Amino acid sequence: MAKNRFCPPSLVQHFDAPEDFKCIFGWMCGYSADASFLNDALERLTRETKGQRASRGEISVALMLDPGHPAIEPTEVPGLAHLPLLSFRNKPFRLLHAKVALLGFRHVEKLDHWRLRLIVSTGNWTRQTLEESLDLAWSIEVDSDELGRENSDLPLRCADIMASWSMFEFLQSCFDMRLLNASTAHGMDTRSGKRESLDAWLAQCAKYAGSETRFFDNRSKSLLEQLPDLVKSTKVEGKRNYLAMGSGFFEGAPFSEQPSVPKVLESIVKQLQASDLLIQKPSVDVIVNPVACQSVASALPAMMQRGWQVRAASKMEAVFGSNAQRSLHAKFLFSANTRETSSRCGKPWVYLGSGNLTGPGFDSKSSSSGGNLEAGVVFSPGALYWDAEDAEPENAVTHLLPIQWDSEIENVDALSMGGDMPPPGDPFLAPPWAWLNWQAAEHGGYLCAPEQELSSGDVLDTAGIPCNREGQKFVWDDAPPLQVRVRWYTEDGEHECRVPVRDEFGRLAATPLTAIDFDEAWWALVGFPAAMSEGEEDNLDEEGEMLRIPQGNGQVPQDNTASYPVRQMMELIERIADRQSAVEETDWLAWCARLEQTLSRVADSPVVDYFKTLGLNPLSPLLVPVFRPDFAEDASTSAGRLYESVLERIGEQWGIADLMPLGGTTE
Repeated sequence: MAKNRFCPPSLVQHFDAPEDFKCIFGWMCGYSADASFLNDALERLTRETKGQRASRGEISVALMLDPGHPAIEPTEVPGLAHLPLLSFRNKPFRLLHAKVALLGFRHVEKLDHWRLRLIVSTGNWTRQTLEESLDLAWSIEVDSDELGRENSDLPLRCADIMASWSMFEFLQSCFDMRLLNASTAHGMDTRSGKRESLDAWLAQCAKYAGSETRFFDNRSKSLLEQLPDLVKSTKVEGKRNYLAMGSGFFEGAPFSEQPSVPKVLESIVKQLQASDLLIQKPSVDVIVNPVACQSVASALPAMMQRGWQVRAASKMEAVFGSNAQRSLHAKFLFSANTRETSSRCGKPWVYLGSGNLTGPGFDSKSSSSGGNLEAGVVFSPGALYWDAEDAEPENAVTHLLPIQWDSEIENVDALSMGGDMPPPGDPFLAPPWAWLNWQAAEHGGYLCAPEQELSSGDVLDTAGIPCNREGQKFVWDDAPPLQVRVRWYTEDGEHECRVPVRDEFGRLAATPLTAIDFDEAWWALVGFPAAMSEGEEDNLDEEGEMLRIPQGNGQVPQDNTASYPVRQMMELIERIADRQSAVEETDWLAWCARLEQTLSRVADSPVVDYFKTLGLNPLSPLLVPVFRPDFAEDASTSAGRLYESVLERIGEQWGIADLMPLGGTTE
């Protein structure tokens, strides 16, 4: 690889799960997002395809966006819950603009080993960010194995994690959280257990957090007001002689015959000078997108008179190649000392975050009419060099930030104000019901409101006509839907959105479970806790051919064609007993859910029909204590009672619940 070739992770690659880890739950917030980016991110986090997540029907990530962003429907990104705002009139921000992710990972084997990751982005969670924008991202991790060991920056990383969690807790009070509290069927709440694990890890992290952070938001003070103290907390003190200010959006140009330097840019320089962090006559570069730089376009003469340079953002060819056409969207500040005798940056610090260099973005605290909710980080990047030829790629300023010094803009005609931000759409507000439960009937079924959800509103059928209502049930004359459209009215007018439907297994907006044979049933169970594959797209090799299920090793029955029904059934029962005896107690709820979902799919098998003709219940051996883990070996524990209720429901689905146990007894 060439010396100056640099390949930092893209924004979506920051969502890759660490080796041997899977994300159990995560929080995200942002201004906008799209299904393409989010499906990619969730596949990287969970190590599950879209089809697998759609089959599982569980929530892995909760997303809070600016309420003007259209709702991301439940079926668009399986595993994601796009949470609606509770009240548009009482929102505590002008725009939700902070772009932050807080993710919790658990080791796939060592279940007490966890890792937390914080991602701060300047770009939105969209495909456009990946393919067309110049954006920046910053991330850190805290590993449970670090706690209690000597590590110089562990208190700082823990403090960053907890500062971001404080912002997420604040946001949770503004958004509708009901969907996250939707327990699965029959009391098997595997979702909330994962959130509780994340909460427990955060509580452990808090014990090691220091008093200073790099992460900050503008809930109580503007980003600008907090900036000097955060720069000083980097422990690299002293004045600098260089400052670069870049932004994807600047304040709008006020009408004036003699435009002046944009107010926020002026305030940043003065604030740093007043705090002894910038000399009185510094070299100042303003980094812009020339075709859309708002007030900078008309203020160029005033800035040049001040001695400032306006420069087009670098193409960052070392990262994206010479033919890339990307527009600046990143928001950043970079300050350091420059000397003619050295190519090394002296005392560098960086701000990057969501806050554009505008009044609402950088010079206001969050409020309903004034400031957006913004977040970012200020940090010391360590050893950096001005000239890429003198440094490794990861230490060159021009490889890390969209800055260039080869040319500056001196002609107003080379700049354009660009268009205004597009107006937001109708707010995505909390519907009467966060989800609806499916209840089968002889013909069609009912969509039932969750218990204690006595709200008014309509459920619309596939033609957009309100369904007939019987109390808190809505008549549905078609096949069970994955999601339905609901309509309701408030003092602000009519609202509509789609909500997920929870099936009899407690899965949300989940694809129907198809019938499988006994070999496939075992294949679905032996890989637990990995997700089941659903659909042929998850079982194709690189050339599109169907993958064959591995045989042998005592994992899958080797004789798929000539086994007698009794042998097939007993092999499956034996393997289930052996597999479940090794399941950890923390995974028991999920195992029981997987067992019920899997065995219900073989209810119409000829093997099951054969046992009906014999008048025998083949599931009865699974009730014997020796075939159960210690913590669930009988009904004296909640785990044992849950397991027995699962076997009872499977027996009812198979039509063998009232038949004689094998051997005549289960005692």
